[in-house]
Amino acid sequence: MELSHFSVGNEGREVFWNAEHFEAILFMFTFVALAIMGYGIYRRWQMWTAVGKPEIRWDNRNERIKLLLRDGLLQIKTFKDLYPGIMHGLIFFGFAVLIFGAAFDATEFHVAEPLGVPFLTGKFYLVFSFLMDLFGLAVLIGTFMAIDRRYLQKPERLGYKGEPDNTPDDAIVLLLLAGIIITGFIIEALRISVTWRQTPWEVWSFAGWAISKAFIGVNPDTARAMHKATWWIHTFFALGFIAYIPYSRLMHIITTPANHFMQNMKPVGAIEPIRDFENAESFGVGQLKEFTWKQVFDSDACTRCGRCQDGCPAYLTGKPLSPKKLIQDMKTYWLEQAPLAIAAKKAAQVDAEGKPLEKSGIVKLLDKVDAAVDQAIKPAGLLPPPEKAMVGEVINLDELWACTNCMYCMENCSSSIEHVPKIINMRQYKVLTEADFAPELQLAYRNMENNSNPWGVGSHLRADWAKELGVKTLAEDANVEYLFYVGCAGSFDDRGKKVTVAFAKILQAAGVSFGILGTEESCCGDSAMRGGNEYLYQTLAQMNIEAMNGYGVKKIIATCPHGYNALKKDYPHFGGNYEVYHHTEILADLIAKGKITFQKPVAGTFTYHDSCFLGRYNNVYEQPRKILGAVPGVKIVEMERNLSKSFCCGAGGARMWMEEHGEKINDARAKQAVDVKADAIAVGCPFCLTMMTDGLKTHGMDEKMYSLDIAEIVWKSMGLEEEKEPVQVCEAPADLANPAQPAS
Repeated sequence: MELSHFSVGNEGREVFWNAEHFEAILFMFTFVALAIMGYGIYRRWQMWTAVGKPEIRWDNRNERIKLLLRDGLLQIKTFKDLYPGIMHGLIFFGFAVLIFGAAFDATEFHVAEPLGVPFLTGKFYLVFSFLMDLFGLAVLIGTFMAIDRRYLQKPERLGYKGEPDNTPDDAIVLLLLAGIIITGFIIEALRISVTWRQTPWEVWSFAGWAISKAFIGVNPDTARAMHKATWWIHTFFALGFIAYIPYSRLMHIITTPANHFMQNMKPVGAIEPIRDFENAESFGVGQLKEFTWKQVFDSDACTRCGRCQDGCPAYLTGKPLSPKKLIQDMKTYWLEQAPLAIAAKKAAQVDAEGKPLEKSGIVKLLDKVDAAVDQAIKPAGLLPPPEKAMVGEVINLDELWACTNCMYCMENCSSSIEHVPKIINMRQYKVLTEADFAPELQLAYRNMENNSNPWGVGSHLRADWAKELGVKTLAEDANVEYLFYVGCAGSFDDRGKKVTVAFAKILQAAGVSFGILGTEESCCGDSAMRGGNEYLYQTLAQMNIEAMNGYGVKKIIATCPHGYNALKKDYPHFGGNYEVYHHTEILADLIAKGKITFQKPVAGTFTYHDSCFLGRYNNVYEQPRKILGAVPGVKIVEMERNLSKSFCCGAGGARMWMEEHGEKINDARAKQAVDVKADAIAVGCPFCLTMMTDGLKTHGMDEKMYSLDIAEIVWKSMGLEEEKEPVQVCEAPADLANPAQPAS
C-alpha cells in the first residue's frame, strides 16, 4: 500500500488525491455545465418577464428578507408536515452543507495550498470530515425517503384522482441526488482503503471508513483505477445536476426562495380591488397575459408536492378542482405561450425610426442561441398554437366555481403560491365581462342589489330582531364605543338572529357601549366580491363606509367572519379604516376582565369548528377555545382537522348561495364532528352554523347532536334569563296570514 504523507497530529488530505492531473479537463466540463445552467436561467428569466402585467413585489425589503430566511432558509412551511418535512429538510440542509464543503475543498486546493496556508488539517479537518459524511448521509436518507414516498407509499396528494403524476424528471432528479452521494462515499472509501493503515484517524470519515472495509484486500493499483473511474462518474453526476437545474423541477431551488421573498405583504386574504370600472374594456382575467407577472411566476415555483390538494375541501369531496392541477395547468399553458411572447417582445424592440435596437455582443449571442433553441423546439413553418381562454380551455369552468376560498391551499403551500386571488380574478371575468355564472348566484346578486341582502328580505326589516331589546341605532345615539355590525345572516336568518340576540344581551349585561346601524346597514358584500361581482361588492361597501364614516365609527364588532374579514381588510381600500373585532375576541376579553360571570354549567362535550375566515384568514384560533374552556361543564374534544388545517364548511367563496353536487362539503365536515363523539359543535360563524346543522341532519344526528354559536353557549351559562324567540321578520304580514272577515 502507498503511504500517506500525512501523519497523526497533522491530519488532512489532498483534495484531488489520485486525480490531480485532470484539473484542466474538469474546469472545461465545469464551464460547460455552468454555461448550460446560466443560459437556462436566462431563458427562464425571459419567460417570466414576457408574460403578465406589471406588479411590484420587492418593496419592504427588510420584511421580505425575513420571510426569505424564515420560509426559504429555515423551511418553516415545509416542516408543517412531519414526514415530507423531515425528508425535504434532510436533502435541503444536507446538500447546502455539502455545497459549502465543496467550496472549502476547492479553496483549499486552488488558493490555500499554493499560498502555503492549508487549513484542512488537524482537528478542523477531522470535524470537517465528520460533518461531510454526516450531511452526505442525511441527503442519502432523505433521497431514499423521497423514493419510498413517491414510488412505494404513493400518497393521494402526489397524484390526481388516484393516479400518480410522476414524470421522468422526478426519477432523474432522485437518481442524480443518489448518484452524487453514493459515488462520493465510494470515492472516499477507495481512498481510505489505500491509505487507512497509515492514517487511522480516517475513522472520522465514518461512512467512507465503513464502506472501505469492503475494499480491503483489493490490489492498490486496482483500487486506484476504481477510484479514478468513480471520481469521474461522481463529477459528471455533480455537473449534470448543475446543468439540469433550470430544465427540471430542480428549478424550484431558485424559484421557491424567490417566491418566498415576493410573498404578498398585504393582509392575508385581502383582494386587490378593480380600480377603473369606467374605462376598462374587460374585467378580471380572461387570458394569460391579463394576470400579473408575479401570478404567472407562481406557477413556476410549484413543486407538485400536493400540500394544497391534501386539504382542499372541493377536491376531497370529489369536485373537479385540484389547486395543484390548476397551477400546473397554468404552467403548462405558460410554457407553451412564453416563447411566442418572447419573440413578440424582441420584435417590438425598435428605435424611434422603427429600426431594431443595437444590441451588445453577448445579447446578440444569446439571441442566436434562443433562435437555435426555438428552431429545435418548433421547426419553422409550424403555426403557433392559438391563444386559449383561461376559463373554459385552460381552466375548467367547474373547477373555477368549486372553490370555497377556504385558503387551505395558500396556508399550507410550502412555496408561497397564491391560488385564491387567481380564482377570484377569473371569476370576475366570467361575471363582469361575460355575465356567465350560476343562476342561483344571479338570484343572490339581485337580492343584494334590491334589498341589500342575499336572502331578499325587505331591508326595512333589518333591525326588527332588536325591537324588544332596547338596542339603539347610531341615528338615535352615536355616542357609543362600538358599532355592532350585525350582518345579513344575523339580521334575517332565523337561526342567525338567535345568535345576534344572545350576543347583544351579553354586551348589555357586561356594560359594553354599543349601537347598530339598523336599516342603514347594508350587506358587507363578501359573497359578491368572492363570487366575482366586484362592482356589486364595491357598491355595497361604499354604502356601508358612507354610513359608518358619517357617524364617526372607530370600532366595530362583527359576529360573521366574512363581514369581519371584509371590514377589516378590504374596506380600507375605499376609506373604511376601523378597528374590527370578531365577537369571540370581544367575549374572550370580557371574560378575562371579569365582566362576564357564569352562573350555571353547560354540560356536554363540544368540538369546535374553525371557520376559515376566522382562523386561516385572521389567525383567531385561541380565543374561541379559551371561551369554551372558561364555561363550566364544557369539555372540549378536537376533530382531526383543526386549527390551520381545519376542514371548510363549504359556504365560503359565495358557495353558500350555490347548489353543490355529489358529496357535500358540509356533510363531510359534520361526519368528522360525529366521529369524535361530541355532544355538540361549537362555531363562530353563521354560515358554519347553518352548514353544520344541515350536515348533522344528513347523517341523522340532528336529534343526538346540535350546533351552537359560542355566544349562545356563553349566554346559556350566564343564566340571567330564559331566551325568547326573536321576532320573525320573514313571516307573512298579519293581514295576509289572517285575512280580514267580510263585514256582516
